[in-house]
Amino acid sequence: MPSIYERQKSGWGGSFASDIAAMTLAGSGTPLGIVQNAQLQFAQQIARIYDVGNQGGGPTGGVVPVFYVGGRTQGQATIARVLGPQSGALCTFYTQMGNVCSPQDLQFSFAGGCNNVGGPKPTQQAAISSAVGPANYSAVMYTATACVMTNLGISVASQDMIVNENISLMFANLECNSLA
Repeated sequence: MPSIYERQKSGWGGSFASDIAAMTLAGSGTPLGIVQNAQLQFAQQIARIYDVGNQGGGPTGGVVPVFYVGGRTQGQATIARVLGPQSGALCTFYTQMGNVCSPQDLQFSFAGGCNNVGGPKPTQQAAISSAVGPANYSAVMYTATACVMTNLGISVASQDMIVNENISLMFANLECNSLA
């Protein structure tokens, strides 16, 4: 039977549930409270340099060479939290993360997949062979090293009276480890 709206044949690539996410402060045990959003950005500076004496002639066949020079790396992170019943350690977090003389590591770990133990029986569909990643479960941990809090913002709106907090951090390096 032909599909309706079939422009390209689609096949099931697999499934995953994203509700196994976790974020921890490495080594301190300080609870992070009710985290609503976390973002990591890590960049490297790369300069392009050219030789002013090379006009594109000679052995390169009219192509002017460009050279890449790798510079320093820098990272930034933001964490958005809500003040609530799990927010008792906010001041401890500020003290730890705001001390420029004692930067901390933050670990962001994420696991996703489907575990059918005790759940519904697996589908009879077979994942297409070119689907990316393992079939059932995978996990990764990002470690932002030498984090220091650079900015803190707190807001509340009258319609819901939810106290929102936004923290900005800088960090020196980002590591990635596969956990599964």
